[in-house]
Amino acid sequence: MRVFFDTNILLDVIENRPGLVEARQDVLTRCDELQAETFIAWHSLATTYYILKRGRTSAEALAEVDKILAWADIAPVTKLTAHQARALAFADFEDAMQAAAAVECQAHLIVTRNLKDFTSSPVPACTPEEFLVRHGSPGAV
Repeated sequence: MRVFFDTNILLDVIENRPGLVEARQDVLTRCDELQAETFIAWHSLATTYYILKRGRTSAEALAEVDKILAWADIAPVTKLTAHQARALAFADFEDAMQAAAAVECQAHLIVTRNLKDFTSSPVPACTPEEFLVRHGSPGAV
């Protein structure tokens, strides 16, 4: 299984957002248990770094980037991927870039907090909670 994570999921975990981090962390743990391949978009790293840098030093923000790279692969993207994102005609181009990156890594699904942003995605999207219903909680057989 190949699972693609939207940037908002990364930020929920890294910023330890109350009421959000638990299910997101459980999804990451469950992916590890299932030996799922996990992916993020290249530009998600830049976005994450930028947001983290607001309240941390550059070294601290980069340490968080390193933690992400320890568990996530980067979806391969090219100029063609950017054209494909543009052709998706999403309301938000950044979400289209996420969906196009998910296509490029042949993801089976996108895990996101914002399902409404991915209604026309060529890769189906689900919330972390829906992922856990479908694939079990950590420790499930």
